[in-house]
Amino acid sequence: MLARTADPSHTLPVILVIDETSASLDYLTRAASCYAKGRLLQEFCFEHLDCYAALKNWYTRNRSRFVSAIVQAIDFSGTQQETKLLDSRDVGVPVPLGLDPKAFQGFLIYVSLRNNLDRVTPVIFFARPDQLVNAQRFSDFVVFPGHGTCAFAPGPLSEAPCADEVITRLDNLVLRPLGPDERREWRNTHAMVIGRSRKMVSLVHEIKRIGPSDATVLLLGKPGTGKELVAIALHRLSYRYADDPPERRLPHTVNIASLDHNLLEDDLFGHIRGAFTGAVADRKGVFEVAKGSTVFLDEIGDISHNIQIKLLRAIEYHRIKRLGSPTETSVDMRIVAATNRTVAEIQSRFRTDFYTRLVQSCIMVPSLKERWEDEPVEVIQDDIAEATNFFVEQMNANPRHTRKLTADEGVIRFLTALVRGYLEGANNLFEGNMRTLRNVVERAYERAQFEGTPAVHTGQMITTIGLLKYMSTKTPGSDTATIEQVVGSLNMAAIERQAISEALKKCHGNQSQAAIVLGMHRDTLRRKMAEYGL
Repeated sequence: MLARTADPSHTLPVILVIDETSASLDYLTRAASCYAKGRLLQEFCFEHLDCYAALKNWYTRNRSRFVSAIVQAIDFSGTQQETKLLDSRDVGVPVPLGLDPKAFQGFLIYVSLRNNLDRVTPVIFFARPDQLVNAQRFSDFVVFPGHGTCAFAPGPLSEAPCADEVITRLDNLVLRPLGPDERREWRNTHAMVIGRSRKMVSLVHEIKRIGPSDATVLLLGKPGTGKELVAIALHRLSYRYADDPPERRLPHTVNIASLDHNLLEDDLFGHIRGAFTGAVADRKGVFEVAKGSTVFLDEIGDISHNIQIKLLRAIEYHRIKRLGSPTETSVDMRIVAATNRTVAEIQSRFRTDFYTRLVQSCIMVPSLKERWEDEPVEVIQDDIAEATNFFVEQMNANPRHTRKLTADEGVIRFLTALVRGYLEGANNLFEGNMRTLRNVVERAYERAQFEGTPAVHTGQMITTIGLLKYMSTKTPGSDTATIEQVVGSLNMAAIERQAISEALKKCHGNQSQAAIVLGMHRDTLRRKMAEYGL
């Protein structure tokens, strides 16, 4: 079976093969044709690139392509055109003594890939066993918290065992787009809207990979990205989530930022009677209470060095010591931690031994910008539609809402335009990430319930969007503009009146067109015009 030709319009996910010679592509596709009846050749499009410049150009031209995996050579010693090679000084990687730069060119390409092009795609290196020795020299650059999976296969691809091993690993490591049923399952089971973006598919891949293990996990991500939802999903996928419904529990959550040092230590480890003034009885900490379950430590970036030492012992040996107790107690729990700090920040704040242990299983939860920054508009709009409809469905499930609403198509287009503006730097509306998107939909839903409309319209989002927009708008030579400065009032009705007035002006008084712009029914517009004297 022949490899599929590179076609810019091809809709299949792509596997990139980076090597100085295209023969590696032939070896791989030949092995793929014999594996699982050629299934991988039916699922993916294989494409060959011979250097980093070609890789960079490919990403520039194919921003909307779904890259499922990269197969990467380490040794480029046969390269005749020196201009194709990356210089280690440009990449910021020191040259090991006595090593030809061509021999580790693959690592330089990898570092540049992760820093500039793609942080999530799984990468499989291939090289002779003696060349793989160089991997240890570059481990500090190849392995980075939150980056995609990195694997190694010994032997040249020209030898069948190596090509077969790479194909087998590809089948296990590739990112596969989630189908409608899988996305529905993640919404219904984990309350997570995954959508079609590659960053979210990578997140699901990592959750499914790490969830069934008992590994301690660190979640990295900005506020409002859904780190607690990820922690719950990890717990649900582990053996600690009991099959018997009465035993099903959510992780035990401790918000570290909300507690001072003394309260935090007591919350985590507990105390014995007489440990301090007021300790009139023994008290179990969360690590004991969560026996057999999971503990979610939110904002772990704020803990002191003293608690880091005690946490390290809990992680390593599953033993803790209550405050005031001379003896240790065994505990059975899994730790999932989260922080909105960067890797550099936590590395500087944490003890080396604690940092090293904590980041061994690390998941990056993408911000709204990271989620959609490289995606085509149709993916963004479909994902926003999926999220909006899910938020509306959750509001409909509230028994106090007797009327079940839907989301108008205009709402989806309106939110898509706002998100695209945010991605392009035209507004700062979604600095709160998916939490902000949810809040906008929920506030509009509440207004729709009050106004008696059967669907949520764009016009019902105006007040919330207006508040967000004008609070984040910059005016020349001043700090953030206030609503009062821009609109001339802090009255919400005045903001809505202003929006209707501008829509009518934009549409030259045509009420039908203005209603479409505002995302509301023409009768609603007329009623509001009469109400506001327009």
